[in-house]
Amino acid sequence: MIITWLVVLNLIYIIGGYRLLKLLSKIKKPLIKKTIRCFFFFYLVFYLLITFRLLLVDIYKIPSSSMENELFTSDIIVVNKLKYGPRLPRSPFDIPLINIICNISQIAKDRKKEYWWPYKRLSGTSLIQQGDMMVFNSTWKKDFILVKRCMGLPGDTLTIKQSTVFVNGKISKESPTVKKEYSFIFKDENVDLKKLTDSLQLDLNFNSTAFVKGFLTKQQLDNLTKGDLIQFVQDTIINKRKTKTFDRTKILSWTIDNMGPFVVPKKGMTIELSLINFFKYRRAINSCEGVTIKRVEGTCYINDKIATQYTFTKDYYFLMGDNRSKSADSRAWGFVPQDNIIGKVDYVLFSNYGGSFNWDRFLKSVN
Repeated sequence: MIITWLVVLNLIYIIGGYRLLKLLSKIKKPLIKKTIRCFFFFYLVFYLLITFRLLLVDIYKIPSSSMENELFTSDIIVVNKLKYGPRLPRSPFDIPLINIICNISQIAKDRKKEYWWPYKRLSGTSLIQQGDMMVFNSTWKKDFILVKRCMGLPGDTLTIKQSTVFVNGKISKESPTVKKEYSFIFKDENVDLKKLTDSLQLDLNFNSTAFVKGFLTKQQLDNLTKGDLIQFVQDTIINKRKTKTFDRTKILSWTIDNMGPFVVPKKGMTIELSLINFFKYRRAINSCEGVTIKRVEGTCYINDKIATQYTFTKDYYFLMGDNRSKSADSRAWGFVPQDNIIGKVDYVLFSNYGGSFNWDRFLKSVN
């Protein structure tokens, strides 16, 4: 299917170009011929730019450290839109070059935050898989772009216990770049922490040798502990309770490190609107389903009508950052509908992380 619509688009362009060239051959006035030739050139550039960015790939800049150590702040990444199928524009502001023209009109600018046309996506080369790193629009501001890793697919049951993610009752396979926060006590108070940090490329914060905190991958933790330097180590992320979770209630007693179980909404999935389910799913329903749900004196209302059940109209995903303790993700703001998915991260185009050009990250593929 994806080949079909690409072929159709290119046939339209080729036929249009062929007819224009035939027209040029019949024109004898140099000025008119030159004008048409210039028009054809700009038409070609315009067509290629829109086709390339709208339907094939696009380029984005990493806004934060939430995906370290796979992606770093200010990395320039290439996003593959063909993988999951490109979305068709939902407003003129979604179309390259056209969006510049729209910003001139105040009438258009007043509708910038709106969707002008219904959601449609062309078929892609594959489905979204658990572990995919993807770019998407946030659910609270459509022009706010985020990058996270898919941890839960539509219909999956997720539980997070002491920062470990379980999917359908099994421990989820984590990327080797996932970082968590740990606390250490060293056996030797005279250990050279600065030298140790540099040699093992660790991100450690310490005021004394008695108590050290660090954000480490599993490999970095293994490198640190195998040297028989550590007296005590603890995964401190499980104690972090300040960040609110997407349920926004104290009834469930969830933290970003201990939550669930919950089912990722799937198109056609029906839930009973119990007190617990109301808190689990109200944000997704209110922000993404196009209806309003509320609970008044123990009774649920959808669009001001009493309701005891709700059936989801979209597929959703649960997304998390690799830098777990420094990532605001689905644990905090909930499920992301397929409508919001832009594409899959293919590779790092280039990186100036650390203040200089990193040749080892030039055209680096990501996992």
